[in-house]
Amino acid sequence: MEILLASAFTIGLLGSLHCIGMCGGLVTAITISREKVWWPGLISYQLARISSYMLLGAIIATIGITLQGDSDLQSAQVWLSYFAAAIMVLFALNLGGWLPDPLSRFTAGIMRVTGLSHWSRRANEQDKFTPWLMVGMLNGLLPCGLVYAGLALSLTASTPIGGALVMLAFGAGTLPAMLATPYLIRTIAPQLRGRLLKIVAIALIILAIFTASRHLLHGDHNHAASDHTQPHAGHTMPAEPEQSQHEHHNSHDMKPTMP
Repeated sequence: MEILLASAFTIGLLGSLHCIGMCGGLVTAITISREKVWWPGLISYQLARISSYMLLGAIIATIGITLQGDSDLQSAQVWLSYFAAAIMVLFALNLGGWLPDPLSRFTAGIMRVTGLSHWSRRANEQDKFTPWLMVGMLNGLLPCGLVYAGLALSLTASTPIGGALVMLAFGAGTLPAMLATPYLIRTIAPQLRGRLLKIVAIALIILAIFTASRHLLHGDHNHAASDHTQPHAGHTMPAEPEQSQHEHHNSHDMKPTMP
């Protein structure tokens, strides 16, 4: 479990630069027009966001437990990792300015349906916890390749609580970058910001390759192990010689006699 939590935290920490461009954009929209950052609201936003991650982690872990012992579990893990890697690459290309946002309409539709845009405006105008909590909770449900990578780890947790803890570790890894976003956006010049986003995009692509190749290599290893052990699968113990069995039965039939 410790390795699982450490992996989730590392994915969140390494991919948190991606959060500056994605989830951080929402935080920037809320805080950029303010004279100063309302830190109680920003912290409550982060807590609500991570709470949504934990809920998703518990749900995904429950699915994994249901499939436990089934060959579909490994297949689901692998395909979820590939899907997460593909989404991460698309987001990275968009983040670097090399590709339009492929999910912009989908994300905008979710924001309208969930009322995220409404709550974002209220959070920008009011120093109240409710709008910030709502923005964080709904933001945690938006499509994100990095979150999908964390959920791929939650799928292997042995309990729903374990799945929630995996996503808690993942969310904790994203906190440093997310808390620094308002300061970075205000202080970094636009030209330097563009260069940094390109660096972040390249790092995100590397992270996506790692996410996909980790399961690819693991799958190849399992396949090789299966091929190695297959000849033994049908191996059975040789039957006892008939003579030995006959002598064994005769020994039980013999009764002691008095001299």
